[in-house]
Amino acid sequence: MRFKILAILIAFLISLSSFSSAMSLDFESSSIYTDDFDILYLIVDDINYDGSYEIIAYTAGKKSICLDLKGNTKWSIDSNNSFSFLKIVDAFDFNGKEVILGTENIVVSREEIYNAFLYFIDSDGNEIDTVTVLGSILDVDIGDLTLDGKNEIIVGADDGVVYLFNEDFNLLWSYNTRGYNFRTLIIDLNQDGKNEALAISWDNTFILDSQGKLIKEYSTNHILRDLYIDRFNNMIHVSRFFREDSRTWRGTVIYSLNRNLNHMWEFRTEVETSASGFFDLNNDGREEIVIAGTNGEIIILDSRGSFVKRFDLPDRIFKIDKLNYENKNYLVAGCKDNSLYILDYETGAIEYRFETGGWIETFYIVDINKNGREDIVLGSNDNQIYLLLQKEKEPKVFEDENVSIVDKEPLEEEPRAVPFEGIGIIGGLLSGAIYIILRKKR
Repeated sequence: MRFKILAILIAFLISLSSFSSAMSLDFESSSIYTDDFDILYLIVDDINYDGSYEIIAYTAGKKSICLDLKGNTKWSIDSNNSFSFLKIVDAFDFNGKEVILGTENIVVSREEIYNAFLYFIDSDGNEIDTVTVLGSILDVDIGDLTLDGKNEIIVGADDGVVYLFNEDFNLLWSYNTRGYNFRTLIIDLNQDGKNEALAISWDNTFILDSQGKLIKEYSTNHILRDLYIDRFNNMIHVSRFFREDSRTWRGTVIYSLNRNLNHMWEFRTEVETSASGFFDLNNDGREEIVIAGTNGEIIILDSRGSFVKRFDLPDRIFKIDKLNYENKNYLVAGCKDNSLYILDYETGAIEYRFETGGWIETFYIVDINKNGREDIVLGSNDNQIYLLLQKEKEPKVFEDENVSIVDKEPLEEEPRAVPFEGIGIIGGLLSGAIYIILRKKR
């Protein structure tokens, strides 16, 4: 029995010494911008190719802004409608990248509906063109669907229609899916050299040809939350689950379709998903599916839909992403308890927490100062945008070998070798216990 206790104490001491030497994540935080309204969504990108990043965001005040990293406003766009979509592309013949902004429509009554707007803005904040559609903008993608060497624009809206425009912003065709078109993509699913239009309405999947004709479809009773496509063009749907018996929305169903819309696997959970992610967390070359819930749950599935592990945070998660630090991946979550959390993927331990005065619905991970360490830009419901820069490592101090013993300052007393030095009071108590056990053994 004494040997068992001894082994446990020694193992604990070793873990303590390892813990004391481990480095943790730390950031220098600052508020760089304050608005009159909540920050709902933001992206960080070098939109004018000048080597410095810009922050593009939209707020609850029907305004989109472009800031430099000091929080100075470079340009802003005001709309009569609330913004619902933001994307950065480089698809047209303009200097720099283009900013695509979509809005909601305004429904006054069944007979009186004001159209939604789709703005195309250049890197200097000038309007390239504006397109109107009946329903609120949910998704936009750009690609050469017709293979004529020119880009088309596919738009998904909540009026049950998928729209395709040419690069001159003229409507080519529309397809009625009779549901909210949460995702619209231009993609070569079967890798035959021809692009197709992929549209997901509620959670019914449609594949259309370049002329807007239906090729294939897959139908379910769920509502899409997020869609991911892996390197084999398999689709992973993260959806809200409809209970036919209770007629209420509860839980989440995650399932995968291959590029021919054949069902591959499915996973169901009682957790109601509020955010999700799709990234390689363990560096094995395969993505994991991360489900984040309305009560702070985090569920991780492998690439085949099998349960891996679960962690829990205190409150609803609005967004979840991945941060890399010293070749190790961490989960980053923005929560309703006004906090941004960084978790160790292996253990679920909270390695860092940053608290603001409001919900954290949006953040972006990027190496801001291009020093090899990922930083975080986040927007909060306290109307502020914060910049979190990873702190510089303290360099190791090595004693100069060229300094002679005479040149060194004399020590008042020669230090004694102390076993388990640096492990603190707990370590001292444990080492004393080990000493007593060994003495009794003799």
